[in-house]
Amino acid sequence: MKNQKKWEKKENKDAKDFGGKRVKASGSLWYLPGDVKTDQFLIDSKHTEKKSYSLTLKTWNKLYDEALFTFRIPILSPQIQDTELVVLDKDDFLKILSLVNLDDLKIT
Repeated sequence: MKNQKKWEKKENKDAKDFGGKRVKASGSLWYLPGDVKTDQFLIDSKHTEKKSYSLTLKTWNKLYDEALFTFRIPILSPQIQDTELVVLDKDDFLKILSLVNLDDLKIT
């Protein structure tokens, strides 16, 4: 995939990292929300070379509603320069965390 745009690379990377598939024509059709879908998550991938990314409540609520519509958990996956982040609702994070053995979570 030569000359692939940075946002395309980000979406492809998120699809691979999250074990999902890219949504074709993402953002252009209301009935195909999100950039990447897994069985559990609806992921909105963002990329910027700027030093910051501004997340508004409007953006989050749109993703949240779209995820609810597709029976998935919303995840915002921004990449700010070379730093990749994951943003999700605190209740969703706590729900996911409750399914994990905390002894397996060791920072090395």
